[in-house]
Amino acid sequence: MFGLGVFSLFAISLLIFSFLLWLLYLIITIKNYNILPSLSKEKLKTEYPSVSVIIPTRNESKRISPCIASMKNQDYPDLEVIIIDDSNDDTVDVIKGIVNDDKRFKILKEKKLDQGWVGKPHAMQQGSREAKGEWLLFIDADTVHTPHLIASAIKHSIEKKLDMLSILAELVCKTFWEKVIQPIPTGLLLFISPMGKVNDPKTKNAFALGPFILIKKSVFEKIGGYEKIRGKIADDVEMAKMLKESGFKIGLAKAHDMMKLRMYEKFRDIWEGWSKNIFMGLVQKRQISSKGKQTLILLFGLFILFTMVVYPFISTLISLNLYYFVKNSLWLQILSISFFIWLFSILTQIFVHKKYHIGNPFFSPLYFIGGIVTMGIFLNSAFKTLSGKGVKWKDRVYKENL
Repeated sequence: MFGLGVFSLFAISLLIFSFLLWLLYLIITIKNYNILPSLSKEKLKTEYPSVSVIIPTRNESKRISPCIASMKNQDYPDLEVIIIDDSNDDTVDVIKGIVNDDKRFKILKEKKLDQGWVGKPHAMQQGSREAKGEWLLFIDADTVHTPHLIASAIKHSIEKKLDMLSILAELVCKTFWEKVIQPIPTGLLLFISPMGKVNDPKTKNAFALGPFILIKKSVFEKIGGYEKIRGKIADDVEMAKMLKESGFKIGLAKAHDMMKLRMYEKFRDIWEGWSKNIFMGLVQKRQISSKGKQTLILLFGLFILFTMVVYPFISTLISLNLYYFVKNSLWLQILSISFFIWLFSILTQIFVHKKYHIGNPFFSPLYFIGGIVTMGIFLNSAFKTLSGKGVKWKDRVYKENL
């Protein structure tokens, strides 16, 4: 075959495998996108139930303003907003400056973190005890919402007879590192998550996104709230899984035009934020306690990241240089294959990321940089988990808790 040696055969085989992964990525993500419903902006014909919004905050003074302002501008008729704060900066002062005398808002100091609890579930559990609404809406401090979002989400949930709803939002990326890194783990999440089957009550597939979880209070209380998953990093997915296993109906919908999410801004925040989620959350979700199996997941994850995101570019670069200096048609063949697959990966990501409103898709030629960084994040997260040191986020250390 082309008179290639063993090395060349291996290189081309890996390129073909990369192409097949990208083809599968394209098929799965677009199929899921087409299956998922979108929130409607039409008004509910019946009376709106009361809603309690719960927002956990911890040192969010520099970016909490848009979230609070968008909550204040909600046109929902029966709303209360409970903020559970555990900050040592001026987050509360910033919130008070926006809220002013709006009686819908209540700011509470988070109680001391109980043993075995992750910070966010702990804050949300506390907020739920103070809530008076028939529905609870858990949102993150890094989200911004259009005035009609809550009304649209409630309408969708009632019409679909859902017990819980989560939505897909627009992922905002402004800095260079956000633009080249954030789409990689986010895109892979779209690839491996069973989003298209979430709305089918006949399947066991469950998924939710923490920035927006709307749930009936009565259902939340029946399952014990976050008590059973108090130590889980991926509490959103665990909540969805727990509800579906208990026979409740969960839903997932697109709302890219109604909510924006900007997860992390600085490189350090991206590194620490994804280090918290990317490996520990995976092994917790799969309940994989064996260090041997966790190590295999680490190796497999690094292999997939390298093969999909990094290798097509690296192979293009190396074969281009070797052909230039060696003048061997072998390297021209590998260069042609490499460049085609790299180009296919770029076009695939542009198409998918535009559909899902992920960052700036036209930075995709530089995603190999994000792929290398994501491999480092995955390795760091795995090392902290396997070694028992735990991952750090906002001055707290979280260790594996299966």
